[in-house]
Amino acid sequence: MKKIGGLLLSVALAASMFAGCSSSNDGSVGKTSDKPSNSNDANKQVTIKVLSSDDFAGFREKAIKEFEQENPNIHVNLEHVAYDQLHDKELASFNASDNAAYDVVDVDEIWTTEYAKAGFIIPVTDRYTDEMKKGILPASLNIVTYNGGYYGIPMFNDALFFYYNEDMLKKAGYDHPPKTWTEFTEMSNKLQQEKITQGPASAWGWSANEGLVCYYTQFLGSFGGKYLDNNGAPVLNNEKGIQALQYMSDAIKQGIVDKASISMNDRQILDAFKNGKTAFVSGWSFYWGEINADDSKVKGQAKVGLVPVADGAEPNTVTGSMFLGITPQSKQPDAAWKFIEFLASKKIQKEQSLDAGALPIWKDLYDDQELNKNHGAFKEMGAQLEHAMSRPQIDNYNEFSKDLQIRIQQVLTGQADAKSALNESADVLKKLEQNK
Repeated sequence: MKKIGGLLLSVALAASMFAGCSSSNDGSVGKTSDKPSNSNDANKQVTIKVLSSDDFAGFREKAIKEFEQENPNIHVNLEHVAYDQLHDKELASFNASDNAAYDVVDVDEIWTTEYAKAGFIIPVTDRYTDEMKKGILPASLNIVTYNGGYYGIPMFNDALFFYYNEDMLKKAGYDHPPKTWTEFTEMSNKLQQEKITQGPASAWGWSANEGLVCYYTQFLGSFGGKYLDNNGAPVLNNEKGIQALQYMSDAIKQGIVDKASISMNDRQILDAFKNGKTAFVSGWSFYWGEINADDSKVKGQAKVGLVPVADGAEPNTVTGSMFLGITPQSKQPDAAWKFIEFLASKKIQKEQSLDAGALPIWKDLYDDQELNKNHGAFKEMGAQLEHAMSRPQIDNYNEFSKDLQIRIQQVLTGQADAKSALNESADVLKKLEQNK
Protein backbone atom coordinates (compact mmCIF):
# COMPACT_ATOMS: atom_id res chain seq x y z
CA MET A 1 0.00 0.00 0.00
CA LYS A 2 1.30 3.39 -0.85
CA LYS A 3 1.98 5.77 1.96
CA ILE A 4 -0.11 8.84 2.33
CA GLY A 5 1.53 11.91 0.93
CA GLY A 6 0.63 15.53 0.80
CA LEU A 7 -0.15 17.96 3.57
CA LEU A 8 -2.80 17.43 6.18
CA LEU A 9 -5.41 20.04 6.82
CA SER A 10 -5.31 21.83 10.11
CA VAL A 11 -6.90 20.18 13.12
CA ALA A 12 -9.48 22.89 13.34
CA LEU A 13 -10.52 22.55 9.73
CA ALA A 14 -10.60 18.76 9.98
CA ALA A 15 -12.86 18.91 13.01
CA SER A 16 -15.19 21.22 11.17
CA MET A 17 -15.25 18.93 8.15
CA PHE A 18 -16.00 15.88 10.25
CA ALA A 19 -18.82 17.61 12.04
CA GLY A 20 -20.30 18.56 8.70
CA CYS A 21 -20.71 14.87 7.82
CA SER A 22 -22.50 13.63 10.89
CA SER A 23 -23.51 10.02 11.03
CA SER A 24 -27.21 10.71 11.06
CA ASN A 25 -28.96 8.12 8.93
CA ASP A 26 -31.97 10.09 7.81
CA GLY A 27 -30.57 10.70 4.36
CA SER A 28 -30.46 14.43 4.92
CA VAL A 29 -26.83 15.07 5.62
CA GLY A 30 -23.57 14.75 3.76
CA LYS A 31 -23.68 18.52 3.50
CA THR A 32 -20.99 20.80 2.33
CA SER A 33 -20.34 22.58 5.61
CA ASP A 34 -16.79 21.24 5.34
CA LYS A 35 -16.02 23.41 2.35
CA PRO A 36 -12.82 25.42 2.63
CA SER A 37 -13.55 28.78 4.12
CA ASN A 38 -11.29 30.74 1.80
CA SER A 39 -9.29 30.44 -1.37
CA ASN A 40 -6.10 29.56 0.49
CA ASP A 41 -7.79 26.52 2.09
CA ALA A 42 -9.12 25.48 -1.33
CA ASN A 43 -5.59 25.26 -2.67
CA LYS A 44 -4.21 23.14 0.16
CA GLN A 45 -2.94 19.73 -0.79
CA VAL A 46 -5.03 16.84 0.51
CA THR A 47 -4.84 13.08 0.13
CA ILE A 48 -7.82 10.73 0.06
CA LYS A 49 -7.50 7.00 0.59
CA VAL A 50 -9.68 4.68 -1.46
CA LEU A 51 -10.27 0.97 -0.86
CA SER A 52 -11.66 -0.83 -3.89
CA SER A 53 -12.18 -4.33 -5.23
CA ASP A 54 -9.97 -5.45 -8.10
CA ASP A 55 -12.89 -4.95 -10.49
CA PHE A 56 -12.00 -2.13 -12.87
CA ALA A 57 -8.95 -1.31 -10.73
CA GLY A 58 -6.77 -1.00 -13.83
CA PHE A 59 -9.11 1.56 -15.33
CA ARG A 60 -9.43 3.44 -12.05
CA GLU A 61 -5.67 3.81 -11.80
CA LYS A 62 -5.68 5.51 -15.20
CA ALA A 63 -8.70 7.62 -14.28
CA ILE A 64 -6.98 8.77 -11.10
CA LYS A 65 -4.16 10.26 -13.15
CA GLU A 66 -6.74 12.18 -15.17
CA PHE A 67 -8.49 13.31 -11.99
CA GLU A 68 -5.27 14.51 -10.37
CA GLN A 69 -4.39 16.50 -13.48
CA GLU A 70 -7.74 18.29 -13.23
CA ASN A 71 -7.52 18.60 -9.44
CA PRO A 72 -3.83 19.13 -8.65
CA ASN A 73 -4.54 19.81 -4.96
CA ILE A 74 -6.07 16.34 -4.43
CA HIS A 75 -3.95 13.20 -4.36
CA VAL A 76 -5.74 9.83 -4.52
CA ASN A 77 -4.19 6.82 -2.84
CA LEU A 78 -5.91 3.73 -4.28
CA GLU A 79 -5.67 0.32 -2.64
CA HIS A 80 -7.49 -2.60 -4.22
CA VAL A 81 -8.04 -6.17 -3.09
CA ALA A 82 -9.84 -9.26 -4.36
CA TYR A 83 -13.59 -9.02 -3.95
CA ASP A 84 -13.62 -11.96 -1.51
CA GLN A 85 -11.36 -9.99 0.85
CA LEU A 86 -13.10 -6.65 0.50
CA HIS A 87 -15.93 -6.95 3.03
CA ASP A 88 -13.74 -8.18 5.89
CA LYS A 89 -11.06 -5.59 5.17
CA GLU A 90 -13.60 -2.80 5.15
CA LEU A 91 -15.23 -3.96 8.39
CA ALA A 92 -11.81 -3.97 10.05
CA SER A 93 -11.11 -0.45 8.79
CA PHE A 94 -14.34 1.15 9.97
CA ASN A 95 -13.15 1.30 13.59
CA ALA A 96 -9.64 2.28 12.64
CA SER A 97 -8.15 5.72 12.57
CA ASP A 98 -5.39 7.65 10.86
CA ASN A 99 -3.56 5.63 8.21
CA ALA A 100 -5.69 2.50 8.74
CA ALA A 101 -8.89 4.32 7.81
CA TYR A 102 -10.22 5.10 4.34
CA ASP A 103 -12.05 8.10 2.92
CA VAL A 104 -13.82 6.12 0.19
CA VAL A 105 -14.83 2.45 0.15
CA ASP A 106 -16.21 0.16 -2.53
CA VAL A 107 -19.61 -1.22 -1.55
CA ASP A 108 -21.43 -4.23 -2.99
CA GLU A 109 -25.15 -3.55 -3.28
CA ILE A 110 -25.91 -6.35 -0.81
CA TRP A 111 -23.98 -4.45 1.88
CA THR A 112 -25.83 -1.13 1.50
CA THR A 113 -28.21 -1.58 4.43
CA GLU A 114 -25.54 -3.04 6.69
CA TYR A 115 -23.12 -0.17 6.05
CA ALA A 116 -25.67 2.64 6.02
CA LYS A 117 -27.47 1.57 9.17
CA ALA A 118 -24.21 1.07 11.06
CA GLY A 119 -22.98 4.49 9.96
CA PHE A 120 -20.00 3.01 8.10
CA ILE A 121 -20.80 5.26 5.13
CA ILE A 122 -22.41 8.69 5.22
CA PRO A 123 -25.52 9.84 3.36
CA VAL A 124 -24.79 12.08 0.40
CA THR A 125 -28.35 12.88 -0.63
CA ASP A 126 -27.85 16.63 -0.48
CA ARG A 127 -24.93 16.40 -2.87
CA TYR A 128 -26.99 14.77 -5.60
CA THR A 129 -27.94 17.08 -8.47
CA ASP A 130 -31.25 16.94 -10.32
CA GLU A 131 -29.34 15.67 -13.35
CA MET A 132 -28.06 12.73 -11.31
CA LYS A 133 -31.47 11.95 -9.83
CA LYS A 134 -33.15 12.00 -13.25
CA GLY A 135 -30.35 10.76 -15.48
CA ILE A 136 -28.98 7.75 -13.60
CA LEU A 137 -30.83 4.49 -14.20
CA PRO A 138 -33.28 3.68 -11.38
CA ALA A 139 -31.72 0.22 -11.01
CA SER A 140 -28.41 1.93 -10.27
CA LEU A 141 -29.86 4.47 -7.84
CA ASN A 142 -31.63 1.68 -6.01
CA ILE A 143 -28.37 0.06 -4.93
CA VAL A 144 -27.19 3.22 -3.12
CA THR A 145 -30.53 3.91 -1.46
CA TYR A 146 -31.30 3.27 2.20
CA ASN A 147 -34.23 4.71 4.11
CA GLY A 148 -34.91 7.18 1.32
CA GLY A 149 -31.38 8.59 1.18
CA TYR A 150 -28.40 8.07 -1.11
CA TYR A 151 -25.20 6.64 0.37
CA GLY A 152 -22.80 6.89 -2.56
CA ILE A 153 -22.69 6.87 -6.35
CA PRO A 154 -22.95 3.72 -8.48
CA MET A 155 -19.84 3.09 -10.54
CA PHE A 156 -21.20 0.68 -13.16
CA ASN A 157 -24.23 -1.38 -14.05
CA ASP A 158 -24.44 -5.11 -14.09
CA ALA A 159 -27.16 -7.71 -14.06
CA LEU A 160 -27.83 -11.27 -15.13
CA PHE A 161 -28.53 -11.04 -18.86
CA PHE A 162 -30.22 -13.67 -21.03
CA TYR A 163 -27.90 -14.78 -23.85
CA TYR A 164 -29.07 -17.02 -26.69
CA ASN A 165 -27.40 -18.64 -29.70
CA GLU A 166 -29.29 -17.20 -32.66
CA ASP A 167 -27.86 -19.70 -35.14
CA MET A 168 -29.07 -22.66 -33.07
CA LEU A 169 -32.54 -21.18 -32.70
CA LYS A 170 -32.79 -20.63 -36.45
CA LYS A 171 -31.87 -24.27 -37.05
CA ALA A 172 -34.78 -25.20 -34.79
CA GLY A 173 -37.10 -22.90 -36.77
CA TYR A 174 -37.25 -19.97 -34.38
CA ASP A 175 -36.66 -16.35 -35.39
CA HIS A 176 -36.78 -14.92 -31.88
CA PRO A 177 -35.64 -15.78 -28.34
CA PRO A 178 -38.18 -17.19 -25.87
CA LYS A 179 -40.41 -14.50 -24.43
CA THR A 180 -41.97 -16.67 -21.74
CA TRP A 181 -40.75 -19.53 -19.57
CA THR A 182 -43.33 -21.73 -21.29
CA GLU A 183 -41.75 -20.88 -24.63
CA PHE A 184 -38.29 -21.43 -23.11
CA THR A 185 -39.37 -24.96 -22.14
CA GLU A 186 -40.75 -25.67 -25.63
CA MET A 187 -37.65 -24.37 -27.39
CA SER A 188 -35.32 -26.22 -25.03
CA ASN A 189 -37.09 -29.51 -25.69
CA LYS A 190 -36.98 -29.03 -29.47
CA LEU A 191 -33.30 -28.05 -29.49
CA GLN A 192 -32.45 -31.18 -27.54
CA GLN A 193 -34.76 -33.53 -29.46
CA GLU A 194 -33.39 -32.38 -32.81
CA LYS A 195 -29.84 -32.74 -31.39
CA ILE A 196 -29.02 -29.13 -32.20
CA THR A 197 -27.55 -29.00 -28.72
CA GLN A 198 -25.45 -31.87 -27.38
CA GLY A 199 -27.79 -32.32 -24.42
CA PRO A 200 -30.09 -29.98 -22.50
CA ALA A 201 -30.25 -26.57 -24.15
CA SER A 202 -29.06 -24.71 -21.07
CA ALA A 203 -27.00 -25.05 -17.91
CA TRP A 204 -27.30 -22.78 -14.89
CA GLY A 205 -25.02 -21.86 -12.00
CA TRP A 206 -27.18 -23.33 -9.27
CA SER A 207 -24.46 -24.62 -6.92
CA ALA A 208 -24.85 -23.46 -3.33
CA ASN A 209 -23.24 -20.04 -3.36
CA GLU A 210 -24.27 -16.42 -3.76
CA GLY A 211 -24.81 -17.02 -7.45
CA LEU A 212 -27.72 -19.33 -6.65
CA VAL A 213 -29.49 -16.51 -4.81
CA CYS A 214 -28.89 -14.26 -7.82
CA TYR A 215 -30.46 -16.83 -10.15
CA TYR A 216 -33.41 -17.41 -7.83
CA THR A 217 -33.93 -13.63 -7.66
CA GLN A 218 -34.00 -13.54 -11.46
CA PHE A 219 -36.70 -16.23 -11.55
CA LEU A 220 -38.55 -14.62 -8.65
CA GLY A 221 -38.69 -11.29 -10.46
CA SER A 222 -39.63 -12.76 -13.82
CA PHE A 223 -42.49 -14.64 -12.18
CA GLY A 224 -43.75 -11.38 -10.67
CA GLY A 225 -42.54 -12.00 -7.13
CA LYS A 226 -40.35 -10.13 -4.67
CA TYR A 227 -38.69 -10.71 -1.30
CA LEU A 228 -40.41 -8.08 0.83
CA ASP A 229 -43.69 -6.20 0.64
CA ASN A 230 -43.97 -2.45 1.03
CA ASN A 231 -44.01 -2.83 4.82
CA GLY A 232 -40.85 -4.92 4.86
CA ALA A 233 -42.62 -8.22 5.54
CA PRO A 234 -41.28 -11.35 3.75
CA VAL A 235 -43.37 -12.40 0.74
CA LEU A 236 -40.94 -14.62 -1.15
CA ASN A 237 -43.09 -17.54 -0.04
CA ASN A 238 -46.24 -16.31 -1.74
CA GLU A 239 -47.67 -17.87 -4.90
CA LYS A 240 -45.22 -16.13 -7.25
CA GLY A 241 -42.16 -17.10 -5.24
CA ILE A 242 -43.26 -20.73 -5.00
CA GLN A 243 -44.01 -20.88 -8.74
CA ALA A 244 -40.55 -19.52 -9.53
CA LEU A 245 -38.74 -22.11 -7.41
CA GLN A 246 -41.06 -24.88 -8.59
CA TYR A 247 -40.19 -24.02 -12.20
CA MET A 248 -36.46 -24.28 -11.42
CA SER A 249 -37.02 -27.64 -9.70
CA ASP A 250 -39.21 -29.01 -12.52
CA ALA A 251 -36.68 -27.89 -15.13
CA ILE A 252 -34.06 -30.03 -13.40
CA LYS A 253 -36.33 -33.06 -12.96
CA GLN A 254 -37.63 -32.94 -16.53
CA GLY A 255 -34.20 -32.48 -18.09
CA ILE A 256 -35.10 -29.10 -19.58
CA VAL A 257 -31.88 -27.77 -18.07
CA ASP A 258 -28.69 -29.68 -17.40
CA LYS A 259 -29.01 -31.70 -14.16
CA ALA A 260 -25.37 -30.81 -13.44
CA SER A 261 -26.55 -27.21 -12.90
CA ILE A 262 -26.88 -27.89 -9.16
CA SER A 263 -23.09 -28.23 -8.94
CA MET A 264 -22.05 -25.67 -11.56
CA ASN A 265 -20.94 -22.08 -11.16
CA ASP A 266 -21.29 -19.14 -13.51
CA ARG A 267 -17.89 -19.77 -15.13
CA GLN A 268 -18.71 -23.39 -15.98
CA ILE A 269 -22.01 -22.55 -17.64
CA LEU A 270 -20.27 -19.83 -19.66
CA ASP A 271 -17.76 -22.40 -20.91
CA ALA A 272 -20.59 -24.72 -21.96
CA PHE A 273 -22.22 -21.93 -23.97
CA LYS A 274 -19.08 -20.60 -25.64
CA ASN A 275 -18.12 -24.16 -26.63
CA GLY A 276 -21.43 -24.61 -28.44
CA LYS A 277 -22.88 -27.17 -26.01
CA THR A 278 -25.87 -25.08 -24.97
CA ALA A 279 -28.12 -22.55 -26.67
CA PHE A 280 -29.09 -20.41 -23.67
CA VAL A 281 -27.16 -19.00 -20.74
CA SER A 282 -27.89 -16.38 -18.10
CA GLY A 283 -24.85 -14.43 -17.00
CA TRP A 284 -23.20 -11.12 -16.16
CA SER A 285 -22.18 -8.48 -18.66
CA PHE A 286 -18.61 -9.80 -18.97
CA TYR A 287 -20.01 -12.89 -20.71
CA TRP A 288 -20.40 -10.86 -23.89
CA GLY A 289 -16.67 -10.38 -24.29
CA GLU A 290 -15.96 -14.02 -23.48
CA ILE A 291 -18.59 -15.30 -25.91
CA ASN A 292 -17.15 -13.18 -28.71
CA ALA A 293 -13.49 -13.82 -27.94
CA ASP A 294 -11.29 -15.52 -30.52
CA ASP A 295 -11.28 -18.79 -28.57
CA SER A 296 -15.09 -18.98 -28.53
CA LYS A 297 -16.70 -21.54 -30.84
CA VAL A 298 -19.85 -19.42 -31.06
CA LYS A 299 -18.22 -16.06 -31.75
CA GLY A 300 -20.70 -13.84 -33.57
CA GLN A 301 -23.63 -16.20 -33.02
CA ALA A 302 -24.94 -14.92 -29.68
CA LYS A 303 -27.43 -12.20 -28.91
CA VAL A 304 -29.01 -10.78 -25.77
CA GLY A 305 -32.75 -10.88 -25.18
CA LEU A 306 -34.98 -9.89 -22.31
CA VAL A 307 -35.35 -12.48 -19.59
CA PRO A 308 -38.36 -14.75 -20.29
CA VAL A 309 -41.38 -14.23 -18.06
CA ALA A 310 -44.30 -16.02 -16.53
CA ASP A 311 -47.66 -14.80 -17.80
CA GLY A 312 -48.34 -11.20 -16.84
CA ALA A 313 -44.96 -10.56 -15.23
CA GLU A 314 -42.24 -8.06 -16.14
CA PRO A 315 -38.95 -9.39 -17.58
CA ASN A 316 -37.13 -8.65 -14.35
CA THR A 317 -33.60 -9.75 -13.68
CA VAL A 318 -31.26 -9.29 -10.73
CA THR A 319 -28.66 -6.56 -10.39
CA GLY A 320 -25.07 -7.14 -9.30
CA SER A 321 -23.41 -3.75 -9.09
CA MET A 322 -21.22 -1.81 -6.68
CA PHE A 323 -20.80 1.80 -5.64
CA LEU A 324 -18.34 4.08 -3.91
CA GLY A 325 -19.30 5.61 -0.58
CA ILE A 326 -17.64 8.07 1.81
CA THR A 327 -16.80 7.01 5.36
CA PRO A 328 -17.46 9.19 8.42
CA GLN A 329 -13.75 8.82 9.19
CA SER A 330 -12.88 10.94 6.19
CA LYS A 331 -11.38 14.30 6.98
CA GLN A 332 -11.66 15.28 3.33
CA PRO A 333 -15.32 14.51 2.42
CA ASP A 334 -15.48 17.30 -0.18
CA ALA A 335 -12.42 15.94 -1.96
CA ALA A 336 -13.78 12.41 -1.62
CA TRP A 337 -17.08 13.48 -3.17
CA LYS A 338 -15.31 15.30 -5.99
CA PHE A 339 -13.40 12.10 -6.78
CA ILE A 340 -16.39 9.71 -6.88
CA GLU A 341 -18.45 12.31 -8.74
CA PHE A 342 -15.65 12.47 -11.31
CA LEU A 343 -15.65 8.67 -11.76
CA ALA A 344 -19.43 8.74 -12.15
CA SER A 345 -19.41 11.56 -14.70
CA LYS A 346 -20.66 10.81 -18.20
CA LYS A 347 -17.21 11.44 -19.60
CA ILE A 348 -15.49 8.89 -17.36
CA GLN A 349 -18.38 6.43 -17.52
CA LYS A 350 -18.04 6.44 -21.30
CA GLU A 351 -14.28 5.98 -21.08
CA GLN A 352 -14.80 3.10 -18.63
CA SER A 353 -17.21 1.43 -21.03
CA LEU A 354 -14.90 1.80 -24.01
CA ASP A 355 -11.80 0.82 -22.08
CA ALA A 356 -13.07 -1.87 -19.69
CA GLY A 357 -16.44 -2.91 -21.13
CA ALA A 358 -18.42 -1.72 -18.11
CA LEU A 359 -22.05 -0.74 -18.55
CA PRO A 360 -22.57 2.94 -17.68
CA ILE A 361 -24.96 4.26 -15.06
CA TRP A 362 -26.42 7.05 -17.23
CA LYS A 363 -29.58 6.39 -19.27
CA ASP A 364 -28.66 8.54 -22.25
CA LEU A 365 -25.28 6.86 -22.74
CA TYR A 366 -27.17 3.80 -23.99
CA ASP A 367 -28.02 5.87 -27.10
CA ASP A 368 -24.40 6.91 -27.65
CA GLN A 369 -23.35 5.89 -31.18
CA GLU A 370 -19.72 5.22 -30.28
CA LEU A 371 -20.66 2.99 -27.34
CA ASN A 372 -23.20 1.07 -29.41
CA LYS A 373 -20.66 0.59 -32.17
CA ASN A 374 -18.13 -0.64 -29.61
CA HIS A 375 -20.49 -3.17 -27.95
CA GLY A 376 -22.77 -5.40 -30.01
CA ALA A 377 -25.38 -5.86 -27.27
CA PHE A 378 -25.20 -2.44 -25.67
CA LYS A 379 -28.76 -1.33 -26.45
CA GLU A 380 -30.27 -4.73 -25.54
CA MET A 381 -28.48 -4.69 -22.19
CA GLY A 382 -29.73 -1.17 -21.59
CA ALA A 383 -33.27 -2.36 -22.25
CA GLN A 384 -32.86 -5.19 -19.73
CA LEU A 385 -31.55 -2.79 -17.09
CA GLU A 386 -34.92 -1.05 -17.21
CA HIS A 387 -36.29 -4.25 -15.65
CA ALA A 388 -34.04 -5.15 -12.75
CA MET A 389 -34.39 -5.76 -9.03
CA SER A 390 -31.97 -6.11 -6.15
CA ARG A 391 -31.60 -8.88 -3.65
CA PRO A 392 -33.22 -7.97 -0.32
CA GLN A 393 -31.58 -5.03 1.35
CA ILE A 394 -31.46 -6.20 4.95
CA ASP A 395 -28.99 -5.90 7.82
CA ASN A 396 -28.09 -9.58 8.01
CA TYR A 397 -28.05 -10.28 4.31
CA ASN A 398 -25.13 -12.74 4.37
CA GLU A 399 -26.80 -14.90 7.02
CA PHE A 400 -30.10 -14.89 5.13
CA SER A 401 -28.37 -15.69 1.84
CA LYS A 402 -26.53 -18.72 3.22
CA ASP A 403 -29.76 -20.10 4.64
CA LEU A 404 -31.64 -19.50 1.38
CA GLN A 405 -28.89 -21.21 -0.64
CA ILE A 406 -29.29 -24.37 1.43
CA ARG A 407 -33.07 -24.40 1.20
CA ILE A 408 -33.13 -23.83 -2.57
CA GLN A 409 -30.59 -26.61 -3.05
CA GLN A 410 -32.81 -28.93 -0.99
CA VAL A 411 -35.66 -28.24 -3.40
CA LEU A 412 -33.53 -28.65 -6.52
CA THR A 413 -32.23 -31.99 -5.24
CA GLY A 414 -35.69 -33.26 -4.27
CA GLN A 415 -35.10 -33.14 -0.51
CA ALA A 416 -37.79 -30.53 0.14
CA ASP A 417 -40.79 -28.99 -1.60
CA ALA A 418 -40.79 -25.38 -2.75
CA LYS A 419 -43.58 -24.19 -0.47
CA SER A 420 -42.10 -25.62 2.74
CA ALA A 421 -38.60 -24.42 1.90
CA LEU A 422 -39.71 -20.87 1.18
CA ASN A 423 -41.96 -20.78 4.27
CA GLU A 424 -38.95 -21.67 6.38
CA SER A 425 -36.79 -19.13 4.57
CA ALA A 426 -39.43 -16.44 5.13
CA ASP A 427 -39.43 -17.30 8.85
CA VAL A 428 -35.65 -16.95 8.97
CA LEU A 429 -35.88 -13.60 7.21
CA LYS A 430 -38.57 -12.40 9.61
CA LYS A 431 -36.54 -13.41 12.67
CA LEU A 432 -33.41 -11.76 11.34
CA GLU A 433 -35.31 -8.53 10.82
CA GLN A 434 -36.87 -8.76 14.32
CA ASN A 435 -33.49 -9.35 15.97
CA LYS A 436 -31.60 -6.64 14.14
